[in-house]
Amino acid sequence: MNLPDLTDPIFIAKIIDFVIFVVALVYLWNRFGSPILAAQQEAQNKAVEDAAEYRDQSEKALADAHKALEKAEVDAVRMVDVGTAQAARLVADERAAAEEHGKRILAHASGELDRERYRVRRELLEETVDKAHAEAKNLVKRELSPEKQHELIGQLVAVMERTSGD
Repeated sequence: MNLPDLTDPIFIAKIIDFVIFVVALVYLWNRFGSPILAAQQEAQNKAVEDAAEYRDQSEKALADAHKALEKAEVDAVRMVDVGTAQAARLVADERAAAEEHGKRILAHASGELDRERYRVRRELLEETVDKAHAEAKNLVKRELSPEKQHELIGQLVAVMERTSGD
């Protein structure tokens, strides 16, 4: 490039246009671009901070969940132990109640059996007495005549007089 070319009005106009263009670009950048970029950067920083805070909260929630899970496991073991103990106690109580009920039934049955034996003995005794009485009547009717009856009554009176006189 030559010196006369630098003095050319068209070249100077191009230089001025370039400077105006750069000044306009700088003005536009400072006026609109920089605040937009700063706002974008702040939004990104806020998003990163929010994500970091969310991650911290998530880690805390995870730690709390692990603690709750461990506590739940301990509680579950305790509940199973308590349930097993209660079940064993209930089984023992029910077994004792069933045995007591069985003893009451056995005692009741034994009493019923004794009452039934007594009733059968009494019926058998009554039946035997009735049969013996009937047989005695038959025997008296067959073998006891009025003469023998008077003789027996006389013997009875004599025995009674002897016993009352002594």
